[in-house]
Amino acid sequence: MNVEIVASLIGAAGIGGIIGAYLKHVLDRRRELDLRIQTINEEKYRSILVYMRCLLKPEALPHFQIQDKQIYEFKREQDVRKYALQKLEEYYYNGFLYASDDVLIKLNQFMDIPADGSFLRVAMAMRKDLWKKGRTKINAKQFSLR
Repeated sequence: MNVEIVASLIGAAGIGGIIGAYLKHVLDRRRELDLRIQTINEEKYRSILVYMRCLLKPEALPHFQIQDKQIYEFKREQDVRKYALQKLEEYYYNGFLYASDDVLIKLNQFMDIPADGSFLRVAMAMRKDLWKKGRTKINAKQFSLR
């Protein structure tokens, strides 16, 4: 073999290794960022579900452990509902940054008319958004406890 050919092969392998390492680094960072965003969304969506539930059934509040200690200070159910709606509005506006259009639409509908059916539609939209699946095999009736 010619020395020039060997030198070319070694050089090409070195450049290929550098490019491969760079691409791996970029893909690893993207994956890490995607995981962080998903974790943040899971936490926000979990909080939204709790506040939605408190709006529907304020008596269920003691069953939830949330970091927002202020909600536990309210004694009257109407005060819990009012506070939960305020928190949902806050999450709704913050959701412009992270939530899918479908989640925002369904959440807005829930805030207009809080009901079990609209709660389930929001939950299903969140589930689709988190797991990036356009479909789910479970319908709202199957999600319902009743």
